[in-house]
Amino acid sequence: MRIGQRIIRLILDIFGLIYISIERFVEYPNDGEILGVGIDGDLHRMSRQQLCRYMDAVLPQSGFFDLQSTTKIRLGCQLLRNFHLVKKQLSDDRVQFSKAPTETAGVENDGWT
Repeated sequence: MRIGQRIIRLILDIFGLIYISIERFVEYPNDGEILGVGIDGDLHRMSRQQLCRYMDAVLPQSGFFDLQSTTKIRLGCQLLRNFHLVKKQLSDDRVQFSKAPTETAGVENDGWT
């Protein structure tokens, strides 16, 4: 990694730590629904760190808390794409309930326009 990129990452990490330190004092409105998606009560009550630990528990590898914001968004997009692929396959009766997908949905998937 180039020196410039290391300095940028260091600055982002410092600002990230400052943000996390301040963010824990923010009182959020009732976000029991976010962008039309209902949020379970237990997830609503969790702190940022608890939510990240939850992600670590359900993802194939731990380290969610340490990821940069854009990387977390990218992961969320991929998980949502995979979810919609499985949903489409189930509705088309092309997948057995006992088999989980082993590949990512991919943009070449005919279910995405």
